Amino acid sequence: MGSGDVGLTRGESLNLHEPGAVRALLDVALARGWEPAERQTVEVDGWLLLEAAAAVRAGDAQASL
Repeated sequence: MGSGDVGLTRGESLNLHEPGAVRALLDVALARGWEPAERQTVEVDGWLLLEAAAAVRAGDAQASL
């Protein structure tokens, strides 16, 4: 693994330096109810989004959300 790589020990991974990787994480968070327009502090565990975001990057968006 290199700089920007995040992943599960046995499973999906993303390189946060690749175009679209962070966008995929944001899209999954939005699909799961995150409301960025609400002016409040919200903590979101990105590890819970990783597998779905990797599926979005792989082109399997419907199965991941």
